Amino acid sequence: MTRMKLLGLLMAGLALAACGGDDDGGSGDTGGQSGGDLDGKQLGQLTAADSQALCQDLATSVTVTKEDLCEVAGAFAGAFGGDCEATKAECMSGPEQPPQGGGECSTEGFAGCTATVAEYKACVKAQTDALKAITCATPPDTSGEPPAGCAALNEKCPEVLSTGGPEGEGS
Repeated sequence: MTRMKLLGLLMAGLALAACGGDDDGGSGDTGGQSGGDLDGKQLGQLTAADSQALCQDLATSVTVTKEDLCEVAGAFAGAFGGDCEATKAECMSGPEQPPQGGGECSTEGFAGCTATVAEYKACVKAQTDALKAITCATPPDTSGEPPAGCAALNEKCPEVLSTGGPEGEGS
């Protein structure tokens, strides 16, 4: 279970990094509402433009650093018997990787989902906070449960958590 939890957090972090990589300075026309204006809307009702606005909102409000990702990589290696500190150091000494993807968000995983954008954003923040809390010195969460901030999303749309949301699909 520990390995699956670490893998899930690693994938969430990578998805967040990929979504956050498209910085157009806010000049892109999404044709929809801004991410904050969508908070009351259900995920299943998002248009492609709304989804893109949500992604851009998350990209500016949720940040995952290279050190965060390297710490998770080290913890992941440690969970499989590797050396956490050595893996983290190797990761940190590597070249900065360009962001993956074009910042596009898919609404496929949201079909029929009744959770709101606000509930989704709370979950993404909780997952990001959990990812950032991982260090070589702390034991990994072995519960297999999503963070408490994901309770509403998990209750209403557990499939969104299992796919990683719009950023994690097709990546």
